[in-house]
Amino acid sequence: MRRNYAHVNEESSVRNKYFEWLCHIVETGKQYGQLLHFLHTIEFYSFVPNDENREVEGRKLREEFEDREGRQALSLFPDEPCTILEMLIALSDRLHLETEASRYEKSPGEWFWILIENLHLCWADDRHFDRDEIQTTIENMLERHYDDSGEGGLFPLKHPKEDQRDVEIWYQMSAYILENYRI
Repeated sequence: MRRNYAHVNEESSVRNKYFEWLCHIVETGKQYGQLLHFLHTIEFYSFVPNDENREVEGRKLREEFEDREGRQALSLFPDEPCTILEMLIALSDRLHLETEASRYEKSPGEWFWILIENLHLCWADDRHFDRDEIQTTIENMLERHYDDSGEGGLFPLKHPKEDQRDVEIWYQMSAYILENYRI
């Protein structure tokens, strides 16, 4: 059976353009390329009710990219699961929308790096990249193996009203915004 190499090359080209577009959203230089690429290889999953909405929003980035490209660019891989990178970018966009027009407004890129900082991954630039340590951090986030205050997760709180390991990401985000930005 002959493979259609033109299709394979087109798919690879589209995937590369999409990844570059995602990197552009987070406003990063090349120093975190390995981290971003690795986050784009890890599947986002959830077991807390309603967290699947974060997956849906992450996958919607593909549609936004298609709209910008003016064609069915990602129809080549529509059923692939949402990646951690996509989920974090979509969540960063939500944070931007929630704080928009306030004195705490930040771009989605700025919010993305706050999430990376909250996960304690700012050290993971290309010079210090440690795949195993990053994998462990992301698994701990996904499996909710972090403090009841949210420390070690996306939204650590100083004064949580409930165990953050049992709270859906959306409500963790809301509590984080209220505690840190008084919006």
